[in-house]
Amino acid sequence: MKKFRKTLETIFYRRTFLQKFIFFFLCGVLFPMLFQNLVYYRQTEVNVQEEVLEKIDEAMDDKAAKLEGSLADVLTLARKYYSNELLYRYLDDEYGRDLDYLIQYQEELRRMFTDSSVFLYPVKRVMAYTDNSTLFNSPYIRNIEDLEDETLGEKLSYLYVLPLDRTAGVMLRVANEDQRLQNGTESRSVSILHRLNHYSQYSAYKKLLRVDIDLDEVTDILLESNLFDNMLVTDTNGRVLAAAGQYSYGKEIGIFEAREGKTEDGRMVLERRLRDFPLVLYGIYDTSMISEEFRHSGKLSGSILVAGILFSLLWIFVVVGNMNRRLRRLVGQSEEISRGNFVRTTPEGEGRDEFAILENSLNHMSAQLQELIEKEYKARITWMELERETNQAKMLALQAQVNPHFMFNALESIRLKALVKGERETAAMIKYMAKMFRNILEWQDNIITLREEIGFLDEFFHIQNYRFEDEFSYEINVTEEAGGCLLPKMTLQPLAENACVHGVEAVSSDRRVTVCACVEEGWLKLTVEDNGGGMSPEKLRELKAMLSGEAEAGKSVGLWNVYHRLLLYYQDDFRFDIDSVSGEGTVCSIQIPAKHAEA
Repeated sequence: MKKFRKTLETIFYRRTFLQKFIFFFLCGVLFPMLFQNLVYYRQTEVNVQEEVLEKIDEAMDDKAAKLEGSLADVLTLARKYYSNELLYRYLDDEYGRDLDYLIQYQEELRRMFTDSSVFLYPVKRVMAYTDNSTLFNSPYIRNIEDLEDETLGEKLSYLYVLPLDRTAGVMLRVANEDQRLQNGTESRSVSILHRLNHYSQYSAYKKLLRVDIDLDEVTDILLESNLFDNMLVTDTNGRVLAAAGQYSYGKEIGIFEAREGKTEDGRMVLERRLRDFPLVLYGIYDTSMISEEFRHSGKLSGSILVAGILFSLLWIFVVVGNMNRRLRRLVGQSEEISRGNFVRTTPEGEGRDEFAILENSLNHMSAQLQELIEKEYKARITWMELERETNQAKMLALQAQVNPHFMFNALESIRLKALVKGERETAAMIKYMAKMFRNILEWQDNIITLREEIGFLDEFFHIQNYRFEDEFSYEINVTEEAGGCLLPKMTLQPLAENACVHGVEAVSSDRRVTVCACVEEGWLKLTVEDNGGGMSPEKLRELKAMLSGEAEAGKSVGLWNVYHRLLLYYQDDFRFDIDSVSGEGTVCSIQIPAKHAEA
């Protein structure tokens, strides 16, 4: 006992991981699986014997059913001709000239026997016999004086006829023809003979139908199974009609004899009599085949053993792979720390092995390093704030471009009006201008409410109304929710100025500008629309290219300024669209996130 314990201590504490896993594999997997497969193989021997015999019996039943179905199809075809009135009439007619019969044969009789539906049945040929002397022999018609002679004018070495249905005159004929045997061709024939006596009005001559069964089809059915050494179909005298192995075509018809279910060489024989037909199906199999099945069973057991061993090896690889995976995690964490990414891993459970200790140590070291360089991150944050301030200065510079441009246009409008009308009403326009100047100077914030922007825009439209007199009108539609939303100041004014200067100025009457604002699904939607001269498609493409940075601003400084201020404020989180139709007007649309001023 002490020696065994010492051996275990040597294995578990003084050996490598690989040696431990080999020991586990031998004691815990390989030896038990060998014992299990030995027991399984012994039990399988008994089961295989029963399964093979059951399979052979089922195969015999299946072959018998297929043969019965094939023969029944041939009998169905024979009955189809049996009820064909035209066939009776043509065979019963007396033809004064051979030409009359030849014409009738070519036009009707030949077509009747070569119809495509005949080839759907497992038949070799179809032929009608009659004692009508006005008919001469052809491939499908035979003139025979004595239809009671079952040889049908052939020289036969073997003839066996059994009735299938005495009342209907149906018989099964098995024959072996001497002439074909001498020529070396297939001499055996199995035929359905059916007396044609269905229509009493056509009884001037006796008539007989012969349908030969295609023995090649029968052989193909026998060849479908690989469980038997050979399969045979014989008549009740034991004459072999078709075989999967020996008794092949071209030989004289043979006789098969089986005594007490065995052949002369000791092979087993199964027998099935075909229903409704005087034929017998034999299946011959070698008992050594069961031994072959045993060998297959042994191979299966060996395969299972190999699969078990492979599975065990897979289990070993999984365990070793787990250790490698944990090691790769530690290496990856070390590489990330070396690149300045102080990541920390989450330990898998509460491990106490070397990997767990090393993992906790690396996590502790990563936390300390992150704390030591925290000042560097703070400096980076400060740099980002300076960059934001720089962007804000850029926005102020862009905004500053708007004010002189706007003031120039507004003063020019007043100047032109003063020249036309003298000094009357000039004071009122100067009053509006003063209010606008005061608002520009008092606005300290870059972000204002839409309500404030609309107030400034309303003063601008008063000046434009003064300029165009009664030929100009404007409409401002702003919902209550949209009025409290925030946006960069002087966002709408450049758009309204463009609508007046470049839009409605191009028309002579009914000048109209509409400003709308609403909130939908968290977005503030703004539109400035005019019914002016609009833009051509080429001009619209140039304007959109300017806004996307593909061309210089040119004369559209106001639009360029609004677009780039929105780009600085919202990055890609906004939409700016311009739609224009020449002669109909222009629509400028802006969509920005809806943010409300704090109460």
